[in-house]
Formats: sequence, structure tokens, C-alpha cells
Amino acid sequence: MKNIFAQYGAGNIGRGFIGPLFARAGYEARFIDIDKNIIEALNSRKSYTVEIVSNEGTAYETVEGVSGVYGGDPGAAAGAIAQADCMATAVGANILPRIAPVIAEGLRLRLKNGRTDPFNIIICENLMDADQLLRGLIDGYLDEEARGYFHDAVGLVEASIGRMVPVISPEDRAKDPLRVRAEQYCELPVDAEAVKGALPEIQGLHPEAGFGFYIRRKLFLHNMSHALTAYLGSLTGYEHIWEAIGDPYIRLMAQRAMLESAAALSITYGVPMEGIMPHISDLLLRYGNRALGDTAARVGADTYRKLGARDRLAGAASFCGEAGVEPVYICAGLTAAFFFAGGPGDIGTAKILEMVKNSGMDAVLREHGGLAAHEPALGYAARYAGVIKAGKGIPCLLDEAETITREILRRKNVV
Repeated sequence: MKNIFAQYGAGNIGRGFIGPLFARAGYEARFIDIDKNIIEALNSRKSYTVEIVSNEGTAYETVEGVSGVYGGDPGAAAGAIAQADCMATAVGANILPRIAPVIAEGLRLRLKNGRTDPFNIIICENLMDADQLLRGLIDGYLDEEARGYFHDAVGLVEASIGRMVPVISPEDRAKDPLRVRAEQYCELPVDAEAVKGALPEIQGLHPEAGFGFYIRRKLFLHNMSHALTAYLGSLTGYEHIWEAIGDPYIRLMAQRAMLESAAALSITYGVPMEGIMPHISDLLLRYGNRALGDTAARVGADTYRKLGARDRLAGAASFCGEAGVEPVYICAGLTAAFFFAGGPGDIGTAKILEMVKNSGMDAVLREHGGLAAHEPALGYAARYAGVIKAGKGIPCLLDEAETITREILRRKNVV
């Protein structure tokens, strides 16, 4: 009998990244989702194809032995979890509270069925301390017996999601609800210290100790630079990420922002810079993948979340400041986010624009962005906002960043 893997969330990351890893290793992958079209298609076809795209061409990977479980039926979803040998979530941080009671019921069913073996939940969300959040959510739905099993035998394993899987257009999705497109990169570091029992040996799945480094590298280096590229690209009128990163001014600012985060990572975790630099070069290359078709509108959407105190922009600025690194270039992307208009239905961006209208950018950065204790970053943002409002363009934004850098060096008696 095949081992069973339950994937909560059959969206782009679930189908385009996590599910294929386990299916490739011989697992029966069961996808739980509320999208009936996706569930019906999975159950009808029992397979789907992932388009692996690059500037060199397209390859195709068939993912077989899959099925779907309708997430709108909590009993069915909990049953799938109870039967699984391992599971993952890829639903979005805002949805975790909705699925927590279903996961709790799945754990109760496991106990009822006599399963007390270790069970790992791989958390594939772009969220700091996602394990703590999910633990608190699930814990509140458990009785004493199930809570004991949960604490002793269930691993809440954070993951660093590096693969880029853009949203398929509504037109393409209408033709095929299972269509998914991804880049070739397919590595999944997970928190080795959170694992209960042992994770299966799966190609691309890498249990790593000291996982705080990997979480912050993903959020404050990868996600930060991706968002910065989107916001600076949007200011310049670029539609796609590959266009934005192809602009030498934006590329240089993204690279320097990444170096700021890399320096903070190196100081905080004792990882040599030469161990981080290849990751920066790899990301800059991958952002130039035209075939992904990723847009500034998608990557930049929901500035309310992305400007949050623990998220990729303000969070990166705070992280650098705490490590003694001046977030000069990070703050350029942070400021550009306030000039991002968003698209139809982008509620988070509309909310930030309303907050700025009512309180001003500085107040939003202090309160929502958690930067009240980081006065230099607030000063950098104010200066960049002046450049952007004057319509001077990215080259002048770069000039301002270089001016700030020279001032810092003079202040430190470096030059």
C-alpha cells in the first residue's frame, strides 16, 4: 500500500511545488481544497502536468496518483488528514485559522483509529513563527487526550518556500483548472529540529538545523527583493518582473538591498557572507525568467501585509537595524510600496493607501510597520518619498541612496 500525503491547499504552491515532491517519491497525494473545479478535475484525471518554464524553453512533469478532497466538507477533509502519513499546508497565512479546527479533528480521528505514530505537518506559508501560530490555533480545538498526542507526537515543521509559481491567468484557468506553471528550482528546506520521528527521504526536501536563518533568508532576502523589484518596476511602468530586473538601476538597487539583508543574516547567525552570496546571484538570475510571466501587480499585491512589522519590507528594515546594518536600499523599496496602486480587488493595498491618506506615511511606518524604534529608516523613507513625489525616477532614487550611504560612511569615519 502506498503511503499517503495530504496537501491542504491545491493552489499554485500545493500543486506546483509540494505535491509533486511527494508524488515523485511514490506517495499518493491527496489535495484538500474548497475549489470544486480543481477537486473534480483531480478525481477525474488522477494526474496533472506541471509546466517547468525557463528562458531556454518548457519541460513537462506529469504528477500521477493524485486525488482531491473537497475542503467544504470538514468531515471528509479531517478524514484525509487522519489517513495520511504526513501533510502540508499551503493555504495562505490568513486562512490558517479556518483550517485549524479541521486539522484538530483529523488528529482526534487518528487517535480514535489507534494511530499514535509521529505525524508531521509541513507549514508552507510566508509567515514568521508560523509554527507558533498554528500550534495555538489547533490547541484550542483539542480535548486533553488529543492535546497530549498533539504536543508529544505532532511536528509543526516550518518550510522555506523558494520555488516561484506565478498565478495562471483566468483565461488559461478556465481552459484547464489544473494548469500550473513553475520555475525549475525545486528545493524545500524544512526545520529539522521540529520534526517528530523522521521525515521521509525525498529528493528536494532538506531538513536543516538552525532554521531561523532559512526563514529570515526567505522572507527578508528573497521576498524582500522580489517585492522591491515589483514596486520599483511599477514606478517605472514595467508590467513584468523580468522587465524590472532587466533595468540596470533596479537590478543594482535590488542587489544592494539583498546585500544589506545578507549582512544582517551573517551577523545574526554567524553564516559567512560567501555562503549567502550564491543565493543572491541565483535569485537575480531567476527573477529574469521571462517564461514565468510573473507581474509586478501580483508580486506587489497586498501592501498592508507586506508592509507589516514582521513581513518582508518593514520587517527586513528592522532586522537589519537590530543587527547594526543600515537598511538604506531596503528602505527605497519600502517607500516605493506606498506608491503602488494595486489592482482590482487588492483590498490590502487599498487599505494602506487609506491609512496614508488619514495618518501619513511616517505614522503608518511607525505603527503598522513597527519602525518607531528605527528613526534612521524613517528618515530614509521620508527622503525617498520626496524623490518619488517629484517624479525624478529610479536613477535619482539610486542617487539618493548613494548620498545616504556616503553620509553614513562619513558619520562612521569610514571615508
